[in-house]
Amino acid sequence: MKLVGLVLFVIVVATTIVFSVSAQTSLSLWPYYVEVTPERTDAGIYDLVLPLPVMDKARQDLADLRLFDAANREIPYGIRIRREVDEKREIPVRLFNSSFAGPATGEVSVDLGENPGEHNEIEIETRGTNFRRGVAIEGSDSGREWRTLNDDALIFSFSSQNTVAESQRVTYPTSRYRYLRVKVSRDQLTDRETPTVTNVKVMMAVREKGSLSTWSVFVPSYQLLRNQGAHASAWILDLGARAPCDRLTLEIGDESFSRPFQVESIDDDQNVRQLANGDLTRHAGDEPKPLVIFFDQEENVRKLRLQITDYSNPTLNIQTIEASAPARQLVFELKEPPSQPLRLFFGNANVTAPHYDFEKELSARLVKEPINAGVGDVLANREYKPEALPLTERAPWLIYLVLAAASIALGFILFSLARTATKLNPT
Repeated sequence: MKLVGLVLFVIVVATTIVFSVSAQTSLSLWPYYVEVTPERTDAGIYDLVLPLPVMDKARQDLADLRLFDAANREIPYGIRIRREVDEKREIPVRLFNSSFAGPATGEVSVDLGENPGEHNEIEIETRGTNFRRGVAIEGSDSGREWRTLNDDALIFSFSSQNTVAESQRVTYPTSRYRYLRVKVSRDQLTDRETPTVTNVKVMMAVREKGSLSTWSVFVPSYQLLRNQGAHASAWILDLGARAPCDRLTLEIGDESFSRPFQVESIDDDQNVRQLANGDLTRHAGDEPKPLVIFFDQEENVRKLRLQITDYSNPTLNIQTIEASAPARQLVFELKEPPSQPLRLFFGNANVTAPHYDFEKELSARLVKEPINAGVGDVLANREYKPEALPLTERAPWLIYLVLAAASIALGFILFSLARTATKLNPT
């Protein structure tokens, strides 16, 4: 049995060696970095917009980014894609306990049901016109203990000459309470009776102003070709880096035109994809504003082909081109003055995504605009060491050696067992 254990130990050790990879220090895993310089060094939430050179060399999903201070301490971060958002999700509710909280305030309670999710906005319908009424919103998990969410809101309705101006919407901090209590106070100037709440709608509203990353694109010489038998012109556009892009902005010198166009991604000759099509139009006398081509969806791309069908007209005079996409904003928190400089590492296509808790809590932390941080030029990481290939790829013959050794050991074990059996059972 000792011999069997020894042989098994040898096999396990050999197998471990075969599938081992060389260990590296963390900072040696990334080939590039940029230095990050916060405007201030006190505690707080900071942000930076990822520049084009970083997005070009980072992974498409940006999961290879790592932020370290000068003491090599990792700083958690979150990524915001700054698309413009204006969305609402209505939550089904049940109204109950409609009553009067005193002679001047109407009240109603609202049940959002079990696990209603997040909500932050309410629309309140009341009887009457020409009023300006104060509103208070309270929340509760049990329907007994209440917490104030907003006690300084207003709803109003005014009409004049067939025109009505009104606002029934009240916002409050994003909450998960099952119960809400709505109190509407009487307008002391116009209301003769205590207002009655007739209906309530509860919603989760998300409104975010977008922000774009925009960069200039060199306008190359055009190529003359034919599109479905008609004369056309094409421009091969190099965006300067492989990066997200969802629109092109063109400044065109011609006074008036109406031409069909199409934009294609040509990074992969075997997979040319159309990103946008339509008509470029300007009428005589129009203000010569830049024309924006929006893609059907955002693409991570470097080279595009812009094709415009001219028919019997001269080629358009395209003076400038800009590419844009919603900005990628990296947000991080400094809890104490950091050991500077901060460095943002990137460029490892195989590293595992970090999955920071900070990113999951990002929306709750952004109660005000973050403090800006500057970003330097892309630098080569002198500590970078390419990850070594597994030993099986560096020495493929070793697996056969291990298998041969294991086979010999197994044969020896079987031979020993056979001899033992012969001695115990002589014929």
